[in-house]
Amino acid sequence: MLTRLRPRVGTVVAVTLATVFTLMPAVLPRTSATQAVVTGALAMTAIGIAGLIRIPLGRRGIDVEARYGHHLVPVLLVCGFAITAATVNATHWQNGLRAAMGSAPIGPEYWLRAALGAALSAGLLVGLLRGVRWVVRRIGRAIRTRRRIAPVANAPLLDNPADAASLIQPAPKAAAAAAERSS
Repeated sequence: MLTRLRPRVGTVVAVTLATVFTLMPAVLPRTSATQAVVTGALAMTAIGIAGLIRIPLGRRGIDVEARYGHHLVPVLLVCGFAITAATVNATHWQNGLRAAMGSAPIGPEYWLRAALGAALSAGLLVGLLRGVRWVVRRIGRAIRTRRRIAPVANAPLLDNPADAASLIQPAPKAAAAAAERSS
């Protein structure tokens, strides 16, 4: 279940920086599948880092979304422009490398495959990690619940209140052993 459909400003900026970083010129030309996996993995890492940064900021009372959330549309426009500019630059760089190597130039279908693959790989990785987080939380919750219930569940059932005194008093052998050690 999605509880939040609107992206956070910090997450948008982090994913944009990751995407622009993957579009920087490389020494060798990349296939669209390689570009998709690298971009998806780095975008997923950026989402995780943005979430980890949000935790200590929130503990200090700094809510980036409350401060800058109303600027989401301009941030999206700037980030979209940055990704478009990086893509145009990467296209020229890739085509220059491919021409020097005698390979065919890339076209719009290259970027469509790369974008869809990046979104799919980042989505799968984020979903997988959220599933792992859910399982770990469920295990932790079960362990905490068991710790609270275990002492009560292991307590003997007492039909007679006089039997409670026998639980408090030490067993005869243990009392004799304790008396011998003290003397």
